[in-house]
Amino acid sequence: MTRVDMRFDETVIKSWVGKQFVEYKCDPFDFTNSVTQIVGFTIGEATYRLTNIQETVDYYGTDEDIAVFSVNVAEKEVIKSAFSETEQIITPIMGDITKIMLVNENQCVESEGKSYDVWLTRAIIFVVDGREISFEKDCVPFSEEIIIRRGYNLVEKISDEKEFLEGWNDDAKATCKREIFEYAI
Repeated sequence: MTRVDMRFDETVIKSWVGKQFVEYKCDPFDFTNSVTQIVGFTIGEATYRLTNIQETVDYYGTDEDIAVFSVNVAEKEVIKSAFSETEQIITPIMGDITKIMLVNENQCVESEGKSYDVWLTRAIIFVVDGREISFEKDCVPFSEEIIIRRGYNLVEKISDEKEFLEGWNDDAKATCKREIFEYAI
């Protein structure tokens, strides 16, 4: 069995609870509420980059360029658009993070005598002063889009995990289960 784990580091995520979400920085929304490849966060005194960038990975038996969703500490200078001549915008939040929800998926495929067990983070939802902000990895495996929403009950707006089940060969058995972890004050 091939196992792949692309979930966010829970230690980092837990450390954000109780801190101030200062701002996030991303490309402006032109036609949709999504941005390509990168969002920068300032949480407390630190800067983080949330990325969804293609990497060559073993995608169920073949090497494919798949967008990998990840979050890492970064210098503010590296938070810039993937597109030349695109000026990013800063959205001030200036509120305390009281809860964070991580939406993780376990995608499994059995095909041609091979088994794959893949874990990934689908979305992260911040609860800041009673409001929610979500950042979601697009469901299309090669898409580098990050969907951003603001509002309430955003976990209900995350894409349906059943989308993963579509398009497999008849001989493949695919499953997708979702887990939601909550970290709160």
